[in-house]
Amino acid sequence: MSKRLQVTLKDEMSDKLDQLAKHLGISKSAVISLALQDFEKKHKEA
Repeated sequence: MSKRLQVTLKDEMSDKLDQLAKHLGISKSAVISLALQDFEKKHKEA
């Protein structure tokens, strides 16, 4: 199940998110999900 979430980003971060999603050919939601998974993995190992 998915939940809708609204976030506020600075223009620079929003632009980076747009560019990365386009470069990878995935949605912005998918980029954020992957980033959170990576963040969680790195912090579990620490």
